Order: sequence, then structure tokens, then C-alpha cells
Amino acid sequence: MIQEIKQTIEFYNQRAKKLIEKYDKAEPKELQTFILKSLPGRESKILEIGFGSGRELKFLMENGYQVWGVDGAIEFVKLAKERFPEISNRFFHAYLPDLNLPSNYLKFFDAIISIAVLMHIPKRFYRQVAKNLAKYLKDNGIVILSYSLTPREERERFFEKMDPKDVLEAFLAEGFRKE
Repeated sequence: MIQEIKQTIEFYNQRAKKLIEKYDKAEPKELQTFILKSLPGRESKILEIGFGSGRELKFLMENGYQVWGVDGAIEFVKLAKERFPEISNRFFHAYLPDLNLPSNYLKFFDAIISIAVLMHIPKRFYRQVAKNLAKYLKDNGIVILSYSLTPREERERFFEKMDPKDVLEAFLAEGFRKE
């Protein structure tokens, strides 16, 4: 495993319960409104990468979407299975840049969302991330990425200095288009 990613996953594993409480208290109305406006019709199959507390998954389920979740922190996966038993078989322990989901999920999802995850991936892996997302996304599917542009000095987790041009370039190089 890539050292920067390993360090970050360990941070989340050690703090999963406290972070779930924190994330669930946040009110991301603007983000959730944007997601709803951007997604294909209800009943679409949505994969969230780096679901953390499951806040967006719950929101999407409440709005009629079929949801699956992937997280690199095994503690988030375990807790999600307990919190959402009705979809416990839809949670996977995996992380970017490689997802390695079961083959029955190839070209399966109508949309993939990832909130505040890409900033934990070294930019040298952005094309690999894009290539792996494309494997699981239906043709003409959409990807929604959210990340902070604010530089971080934190040492417990890895934060890449984000430049939207780097992200866009990597995704365009792997056949995505910007809309």
C-alpha cells in the first residue's frame, strides 16, 4: 500500500466512532443539493467512495437512490454495516487508487461520488484513480468529486496540494469529459 494512503487510513480507523459523530452533525445542505441536481434519475445506482459516516449514502437512500459504499477505513465499513443493516452487503473495504471491487460491479454504476477523498491521494495517482473509476461506471455515467483547495499542515493524514487542473487533466486523459 502507498505509504501516504496507509497513514491516512490508519488515522480514520483510529478515530472512526468520533468522526462519525462529527460528520453526522454537519449540515451539508449545499453539497447535498448539488449532488441531487447532478445525479441521474431516482432509482439510479450510486457508488460513494470514502463514505465515512454514511451521511450522504443515507441522504441518497432517503431520496430514492440505490447506494453502495467503499471506504479504505475498515472501521467505517464495520460501523456502516451496523448502522445500515438493510444494505450491509453493499459496503466494501477498498481504497483508491485501486478499488478492486467484485467483477459483477464492472460498468454497473450510474454515478460515482467521492467527497473529500481525492485530497488524500498523491497527484501522481490521479490518472490511475480515473481509470479505476471508469471501470465501474456505466457509459455516460457521471463522477462527482469534492475536495478542499485549502493547504493543510497536518501531519497525521496526508493532504495533497490540490489543483483542479491536475484533476481535470487526469480524468480527461482517461476518456472522461467535463460538463
